[in-house]
Amino acid sequence: MRDPVISCVVYAFDMLIVYIFYSRIAEKRFSTGKCVLLGLILFELGSAVNLVFQNNALVNAIVSIVTHLCFGVWCFKFRPFQAAGYAVCLTVINFALELGSVLAFSALTHTQPTDYNTNLALLIVECSTCKALLFLTCLILSYIAVPSARWSRHQLSLLLFPTLSSVCLAIFWYICLQDGIAPKIQYLLAVASLLFFGSTVLLFITYQHELEMDRERMQMKSENQRLLTEKSYYDILDQQNQQLMAYAHDAKNHLSAIQSLNTDPAIDRYIVALSDQLKSYTSNCHSGNMMLDVMINKYVLECERRNIRFDYYVRSCNLRDVEDIDLVAILGNLMDNALTAAEQSLKRFVSLETTTRNGYSVIVISNGCDAAPETRGGRLVTAKEDKKLHGYGLKSVYKTLKKYHGDYSWEYSEPEKTFVVTVMIGSSQ
Repeated sequence: MRDPVISCVVYAFDMLIVYIFYSRIAEKRFSTGKCVLLGLILFELGSAVNLVFQNNALVNAIVSIVTHLCFGVWCFKFRPFQAAGYAVCLTVINFALELGSVLAFSALTHTQPTDYNTNLALLIVECSTCKALLFLTCLILSYIAVPSARWSRHQLSLLLFPTLSSVCLAIFWYICLQDGIAPKIQYLLAVASLLFFGSTVLLFITYQHELEMDRERMQMKSENQRLLTEKSYYDILDQQNQQLMAYAHDAKNHLSAIQSLNTDPAIDRYIVALSDQLKSYTSNCHSGNMMLDVMINKYVLECERRNIRFDYYVRSCNLRDVEDIDLVAILGNLMDNALTAAEQSLKRFVSLETTTRNGYSVIVISNGCDAAPETRGGRLVTAKEDKKLHGYGLKSVYKTLKKYHGDYSWEYSEPEKTFVVTVMIGSSQ
């Protein structure tokens, strides 16, 4: 691989294969574009070092391990020792496949391994075949490395394509090594090999992307169904609260009438105690927005149950312009996250305030939080372990805010151990 162009292309393919392998067994730290860009820079630097040292085997192995290690630690959430293990494993597999393939085909065709240094067509076919075998091996390893994430039947059947591609490329390689093959035929087979391998990788990347999109669509559909169910729950709560408040109001009137007819001080004190107790049923939030009132009353009880202090002020803005289902999506998800964080913090408090600024309805939620939240690309991500099954509440918030031309921002105070999220809600028109 002393030819600079061939070396750059081969290292680029190495990066794509390693990226697919790492992304199947670990979570990315950045977006796909940033990971690929950083990976290309790292691997092309490795290619440059390889060219400078004229493809020295020892230097090449060291550079390969360092490149794989840096790529795993910087772009994926690997522990250093874990990334080092995968880096060594991939480097050994890559070298073993290249060396074993060259020696095997040289023995079969009675050619010399050094022929690839002088024949560009043979070099292209050899590299394509070896990378196809590496790609297939990495796919199988990704299945072994994460046994809990079993592949579906469709994913396992997709392994058939890279397997057949590797066989076809091996056949192209064998044909190129036969005596009497014209250079023109060798170059045509070389181009076909390169395109064949590239299409195999591209097909798998596209298929994997579609699987992720399908899973996300299903999760968002499930999230929307959850929001509808939660809204129905709030509607039932509102109906019950209205009935309870009507009963408490009538009961207070009856007690007041009894008190006016009573002359016994003991009975009078008893009636006063009952009246004070009934006031707790009529002293709920009255913002003018029934859905907002029901949600706040629900979180008042929830905070009492979890021993969390809850303060709220919503009189200056009752979010009446926000549809009920959207209010559940925005406020419900953010408040649930705030309660979860506050319950795990030393400062067990949550505060909610609504106001208006420059024509926007503003929601400010503060809560105790002992550790800075996890982010990706400036957006909050779930702190739960299985991020593939969680985190759709925040996506639902962001999606709903786009409907109102709004957005949210957040800040975390390390000294105060406080997390604050500010939501701006505009008009849905």
